[in-house]
Amino acid sequence: MGGQFNTDIVEAVIIGAGVTTVICSINDLTSSVGLIIVYMLALFIQLTWREATEEISYCYDLILRPSSSSGILLGSVLLPLVIISTQSSQYNSSSIHLTDDDGNNLAVPCLVFSIACLLCVWLTRCKMSVTVLERLISVRWVVSWVAVMVILHKVPLQGVVALAVSFGGSVTCVWFLLGLLYVLEESFTIGEAMVVAQGLTLLTLEAVNTTVYHTGRELIACLQVLILGGIIIGLTMKPVLQKMPTIYSINVSRGKHKQLGNGANHSNRIQDIPRPFSWKLTAFFYLAMVASIICILLPWLGIMIKSWPLLFGLKFTLMTSEKRTCLVLIWAGLISTAITMVFWLQTSSTVTRKYFHLFTVAAFLPGIYFDVELVFLATAGTFFIAILLEFFRIHQVWPLGEALQSASQTLGDAQDTGVIFLSHLYLLLGLAVPVWLYTGVNGYHIESTLPLFSGVLSVGIGDTAASVIGSKYGVIKWPGSKKTIEGTVSAILFQIPACYLLSYIGILPSMASHFFSISWAIILTSLLEAFTLQIDNLVLPLFMYCLLVT
Repeated sequence: MGGQFNTDIVEAVIIGAGVTTVICSINDLTSSVGLIIVYMLALFIQLTWREATEEISYCYDLILRPSSSSGILLGSVLLPLVIISTQSSQYNSSSIHLTDDDGNNLAVPCLVFSIACLLCVWLTRCKMSVTVLERLISVRWVVSWVAVMVILHKVPLQGVVALAVSFGGSVTCVWFLLGLLYVLEESFTIGEAMVVAQGLTLLTLEAVNTTVYHTGRELIACLQVLILGGIIIGLTMKPVLQKMPTIYSINVSRGKHKQLGNGANHSNRIQDIPRPFSWKLTAFFYLAMVASIICILLPWLGIMIKSWPLLFGLKFTLMTSEKRTCLVLIWAGLISTAITMVFWLQTSSTVTRKYFHLFTVAAFLPGIYFDVELVFLATAGTFFIAILLEFFRIHQVWPLGEALQSASQTLGDAQDTGVIFLSHLYLLLGLAVPVWLYTGVNGYHIESTLPLFSGVLSVGIGDTAASVIGSKYGVIKWPGSKKTIEGTVSAILFQIPACYLLSYIGILPSMASHFFSISWAIILTSLLEAFTLQIDNLVLPLFMYCLLVT
């Protein structure tokens, strides 16, 4: 326990250094104060209530990912850091118009959502036998929420409307948080679920705004529909999915078991009873999925972009320029090679998984450099397809289910213990989110493009070097961590020359003129990789992005 406590302290210091860096670079007092409040509150909960994961499991019968810390601090501050640093540097996140046409107050709702999630974690300690809805509308919840709004809210909209947007967003964020932890057992830590829940909440509010008021651009609309589409398909297909067998054990009795959480006792879970293959269920699966796409997602996207979605995608991808066609062909070759390697290697190891990190670097580097808008749309579409394939894998749908499960065993790591395999999804998100935040798509002025490569640098190069060299040659381990000092030093030494190379080909800012600020971002991110127990693919790119964009 003591070693874990020391690791939490070191992680908190690293995150605090990142928060301080962002605060020193912005001129928004409200955002600065809000960040400090969120950081202190999250730090108090994480260090004082280390058994918070067990308390949440006790109240809501959740099963969190074992052998990981709660991640409450990192999960609370990460997305607000991204939004605040983005807006302060004229990288206005997407096109969310919660306040005005420039989205100047997007940071405030994000801070409110973080505090709402923290209050949810806090209130789970009361152990009362009430439903989630009753907790959300309880007097203490409402009073706490009003206090937060008084402190943080600039009242960017008029009165009741501003209150409704913030309250509705907070409730939605908590609903996403508990839904992710409850439905996808053993997949998330609290911190990772916080980051995903806040991101989905912001995207949902933006999608509603785009649909009703027709704001935003075509690519932003595509991103909204494709990311939220996986959730919509899951909800519409729920009656079919409930009747289909899964590859995982099922929880026979959802009683209150305080032993759930890290190091959980899963004696109440048994293996799912094998069921014979059913052509009828398989046919219903395909019909429900196709109907959801054709009857819901495509019309919705068509309304938002005022065009035929498939025609728009085909024209945008292949009929705009020869450069885009060449990029698509390069990506097709890389995908084919990666698929071949999956079935050829047939073994899972650190080195094997990092091969695919190099494939992502090979795909993203030319894409971001030559055509970032194509990368924007392609990554959104790829994420949508990856979510659909997870449905096939989890429910072993013919003909792809068994092959996908075999591939997941090759690519998965020790943290892929739950219903859904998150490593590859987080890898895609980590590389894509900096691109999705790229405001050149929205027509804003850009002073630097190096933050777009945050995922490539931190995960594709830094994390790969740390894992490979650390596992093969590492001897000295960081206190309380399985990571080695040699691996961390390797990550730093590989990323700095990579930044010089990017500067040489014209990526700004130049490493020569911003050596200390860029090196500071690399060092902090590499240290976070060494001490965090959250999945690197998600947190490292976002953390580096915050530091580079400032």
